Parts: sequence; C-alpha cells; structure tokens
Amino acid sequence: MTRPAAGVRRRRPAWLAVLGITACRVVFDAPHAVVGPRPLPLAATRVWALPNPSDLNAHHPPRRLAEEGSGGGRPQ
Repeated sequence: MTRPAAGVRRRRPAWLAVLGITACRVVFDAPHAVVGPRPLPLAATRVWALPNPSDLNAHHPPRRLAEEGSGGGRPQ
C-alpha cells in the first residue's frame, strides 16, 4: 500500500483531490485519466483529478480552476 493510500484509509475523507493529471495517471495506472471524478474510489474515498494549478499550465490556469470549481462540475 502506498503512503497516500494508507493516509486516505486512515483519515477516511469523503473526497481526495489529485493535483496534476500526469500524477493521477501514474498513481492510478490510468494512462487515459482526464479532469474530473475518477470512476473508482480509493477505499471509500471518491477521487477527483485536477490539472496542476501552475500559472504555467496553459489549459487550466488558477482562475479557470476556480471558475470550474464553483460551477456545475463541482463534486456532490
């Protein structure tokens, strides 16, 4: 079990945000992962994949992440 997985199992949050699509693809061995909720939870925790919030990220700068997070794509 990886350290993040152990922490999730111990703390039992409702949601886990993974910052960085590449990180999500590597950690979950999901080469085609996209922004949004992952189809399978980690233990009982639902996982939401988010792009890296860097100012250098041309597709998802922090302002766009904030706009998306406050709208219809928000986790329920």
